[in-house]
Amino acid sequence: MNRTLQLLILSDGKPGHHNQSLGLAEALARLTPTQFRSIALPDYPRGIKVFKALQKAIQGPRPDWIIATGHGTHLCAIVLSRWLRARSIILMKPSLPTALFDACLIPSHDLINRTLQANVIPTTGALNRITHSREKEAMGLIMVGGDSKEFSLEEEDLRRAISAVIQSQKLDWHITDSRRTADGFLSSLHDLPATLHPHQNTGPEWLPRQLTRASVAWVTRDSVSMIYEALSSGARVGLLPMKPRKPHSKISEAVDQLCAQGYLTTFKDLQQTGRLLQSPPLAEADRCAEILLHQLSSTAS
Repeated sequence: MNRTLQLLILSDGKPGHHNQSLGLAEALARLTPTQFRSIALPDYPRGIKVFKALQKAIQGPRPDWIIATGHGTHLCAIVLSRWLRARSIILMKPSLPTALFDACLIPSHDLINRTLQANVIPTTGALNRITHSREKEAMGLIMVGGDSKEFSLEEEDLRRAISAVIQSQKLDWHITDSRRTADGFLSSLHDLPATLHPHQNTGPEWLPRQLTRASVAWVTRDSVSMIYEALSSGARVGLLPMKPRKPHSKISEAVDQLCAQGYLTTFKDLQQTGRLLQSPPLAEADRCAEILLHQLSSTAS
C-alpha cells in the first residue's frame, strides 16, 4: 500500500473486544504506514446508535477499513462501511451473515462443521496485542481465573497445583487473579514464595508488561484469552487444572487441541516429566494482518 492506511475501530465499550481490535490495528501498523482511531458506540437503540456513530466517524479522516469486535458493533460496521465506502472487518463470529462483511476473522473452534466462505479467515483463538519478546527474565507468572459456564474452580486442588508449580522451578514468581476469582482465594496464597497482584490493583497495561518479561506462564484452563496472550508472548505456557462442568465444550476442545499440538503443558504432564514445553509463539494478529493486506489492499479506496 503506497499511502497511509486509515483505520476506524468501533468500540462497544468492552475492554476485551477493544483489545482484539487494537491487536489487529497495531499488527497492520507494523507492516505498513497506518493511522487508527477508535470511536465508542453509544448505548442507544439501533437506529440512533448508527446515526451517532456516523456523526463521530465523519469528524476524522475517512477510513479505508473499519474494524469491529462484538455483536453490538456489527450493524454500525455495515452501515458505516457502505456510507463511507470503507472495507468492513469483523473479529469473532458475527451475529449477522458473514457475507455482509468484507472479512471475518473467526476462531477455528467457532467454525467446526461449517463451509468457509472466501471472506472468512480462521484464527487460533482471539487476537490480542501481545507480541513475542526474546528478552525474557527469570520470572514466572501465574494467572488465575474462576468459575465459568465450562469450568469450576476447586480451591484446594488449585492451591496444591500452584504450590507444586512454584516449587518446580526457582523463579521470581508473581500471581494475579481476575474478576471471576472467588473472594479470598488470592490472599489464601500469601504463604507461598510469590508476589500477589490483585486484579483491582492492576491496570490494562500491567499484564502485557508482565508477559513481556516472564519466561514461564501458568494459566487456569478457563482463562482462554489469557492462554492465547501467554502463547503470543513467547513464554513457556502451562495449564492449571480446573474441574469441567460439561463433558464437552468448544472452549475445552480448543484448549485440548493446543495441548495436542504441543503449545501447552498440562499440570499432569509437569508432574510426569518435570519440564515445560517450549512452543513457537503464536502471532495471529500479524498473520491475519498480512492476509488482509494481501486480500484487501488492492481494492481499498
